[in-house]
Amino acid sequence: MHKKAPLPGALDKPLDDFVAGHIAPSSSRVPPIHREVTTCYAYMCSYAYGCTEKTRRPAQVLMRRCMRYKPEELRIRAGVSDYALDLLAKRRNSGEGIADETAAILDELRPDGPLRKIA
Repeated sequence: MHKKAPLPGALDKPLDDFVAGHIAPSSSRVPPIHREVTTCYAYMCSYAYGCTEKTRRPAQVLMRRCMRYKPEELRIRAGVSDYALDLLAKRRNSGEGIADETAAILDELRPDGPLRKIA
């Protein structure tokens, strides 16, 4: 029986490099009706700082690309969402007490002001 020769360079990379790579939605062979999607609200997501799929407006994202649905070992460390930072900044501006640790987080993540700049 005749064996097919592997594609050049196909076996040079570890399997993890192929599995971890993102596939563009347009190159998927799965019809759109069968793709599992979720609505992404990047403003409220604690993974948005490291997300490649985030947009300014709510958007439909393939679930396999959403950080929230990835296995724990593939997720990035959760951060603080812009929504949570805005709530904390409003609380500080209104004169309500916040912990010193919270003020330090706000000063670190929002050095240019208490609320995010919408451009």
